[in-house]
Amino acid sequence: MNHEEARARVIELHKLIARHERLYRAARPEISDFEFDMLMHELQEIERRFPDLRTPDSPTHRIGSDVTPAGKTIEHRRRMYSLDNAYSLEEVRSFYDRLCKANDAPPRVSLELKIDGFGINLFYQHGLLQYATTRGDGVKGEDVTANVRTIESIPQRIPHREPLEVRGELFFTRTEFERINSEREAVGDATFANPRNAAAGSIKLKNAEVVAQRNLTGIFYAVGAFRGDAGTQQELLDFLTEQGFAVSEHTRYAVSFEDIEERCRHWDERRFEPDYDIDGIVIKANSFALRDEMGYTAKHPRWAIAFKFKAEEKDTELLGVEFNVGRTGAVTPVALLAPVQLAGTTVSRATLHNQDEIERLGLHIGDTVRVIKSGEIIPKVLGVRTHKQGAPPVRFPDVCPSCGEPLARLEAITYCNNIDCPAQVRRRIEHFASRGALDIDGLGETLVGQLIDSGMVHGVADLYTLDYDSVAALERRGEKSAVNLRQAIEASKLQPFHRVLFGLGIRFVGAKVAHILADHFPDIDKLRDATLEELEATPDIGGRIAQSVHDFFRNDHSLRSIEALRVAGLQFVGESRHESDILAGKAIVVTGTLRKYTRDEMKDLIERHGGRATSSVSKKTDYIVAGENAGGKLEKAKKLGTVEILDEAAFEELLKL
Repeated sequence: MNHEEARARVIELHKLIARHERLYRAARPEISDFEFDMLMHELQEIERRFPDLRTPDSPTHRIGSDVTPAGKTIEHRRRMYSLDNAYSLEEVRSFYDRLCKANDAPPRVSLELKIDGFGINLFYQHGLLQYATTRGDGVKGEDVTANVRTIESIPQRIPHREPLEVRGELFFTRTEFERINSEREAVGDATFANPRNAAAGSIKLKNAEVVAQRNLTGIFYAVGAFRGDAGTQQELLDFLTEQGFAVSEHTRYAVSFEDIEERCRHWDERRFEPDYDIDGIVIKANSFALRDEMGYTAKHPRWAIAFKFKAEEKDTELLGVEFNVGRTGAVTPVALLAPVQLAGTTVSRATLHNQDEIERLGLHIGDTVRVIKSGEIIPKVLGVRTHKQGAPPVRFPDVCPSCGEPLARLEAITYCNNIDCPAQVRRRIEHFASRGALDIDGLGETLVGQLIDSGMVHGVADLYTLDYDSVAALERRGEKSAVNLRQAIEASKLQPFHRVLFGLGIRFVGAKVAHILADHFPDIDKLRDATLEELEATPDIGGRIAQSVHDFFRNDHSLRSIEALRVAGLQFVGESRHESDILAGKAIVVTGTLRKYTRDEMKDLIERHGGRATSSVSKKTDYIVAGENAGGKLEKAKKLGTVEILDEAAFEELLKL
């Protein structure tokens, strides 16, 4: 790989990693932890070989965040780090060798089951639970106190009187997960994909009563802010038990690599025995003194590692291929499989991604295929084990499987461009009502299907002229269901412009892009009238997105839908974010790891005070805000001598925060 090839791959990896981080935060991962880590490892290796390609905004510098865009956050009293992962026992041995070297002797380590749940941070003062937050970005987390108070296994009062942060994992047992899905299926609601996604979604629900009915549970294993006598992990777990917290009954201790290896192999073979999902073994230095000596990287503690179990693979028969049409018209192939037990669940469907993947695999109906599932994602076909003799190859269709219109290919994706395609209409309405868009509670896949099949709804605008008596008469509905739906639809009229824009389902316009467009174009009319050149000149909007937005507003169907939604009372004017002109005309570069702000938050703060956030240092740069591990940009600013260098505190003082 030469330098130019490396640069192109780094740019691609930045985009891929950012996308999968967003999907993980939304509890909709498309790839496994292993596949994500392989992307990160590839980026780290390129940066090692070509140090000049390691930029301050590289994903290798930062910790991902689970905070939702509108979520209230609370700063952790002590930073929460993520664990580094090992996918082989050789990597575990290397880790243990480093512990031995730091300790001058084989150290005692704790071996804990790695629960595949959702991280939580609890803060107590004077013995009372004050608040609960998610891990967030490690510096601050999302406030989920009301929901956590409904979880019976979490104590509201503890004997310890000093300030205390307790950390652990929230999860559903498989039994509870199956109960929840059975109840959802019975009333026609979409089922959850797996227990981790269900836990992540449940803890952020707005209705604490619903959370209380779902019986989340927790296991705890760490502290943040803490004043106490514990000097080892074993003593800490004893302390947590005394305070009333549930700790794992399966934690063991070891003083040799052979013991560690035996424990990892033991649970790899028995990972489905507990009534909850585990995906590895966490290995930690037992001694807190050794932990202090080893310290942390920018993202991980050096004294702990997670040995991740390899995703399970099995062979099964390919019974057929189904082609599904999404809200943007993208046609996605799905393999229909002879049912097989994989990662603790029965698998009968697997993603095939796109036309190129079908051709790469060379699939035939009746082939024996190898399928992989990590327990976190939709299964996928890895390859063909044996071809069925004489069977015709699987072909991607030339026409839409829903409406029969010719399909068109754009890069790797094949689209149906018929905006009235029934499958697209259904998916667009589901997207419009989703949590990140208009957040119409209760309007899930089943009800959307009923509304379309009954002829009450032909597009998103029809939601605002519904006959609620007719809704009440639908199967498994009723007057209360209709009243709740009406209230949710009325409430959606208060959603801000950027969420309405996201809800319109413009191809390539996700939540972040919608926010950027709403900030740059203060109302829908200015966005509609923008030229292609004006759209392309918008910061962070590339040519592909600009063309898609421009085309959307040149479509008569889109314009009629927007006008109907405007008449219904939706918000098509953005709220002004301008707070002051303190930074008016100033170009500001942010570099390094900040303690209180994410990169996006800093950009927003700069723009709200009239400044312009830029990515590179030049003679035109006025300020550089430098966090921890600031690299080449800070050095360049120092050499220029014309750039004022600020830390976070000085920047806040400048803004009078």
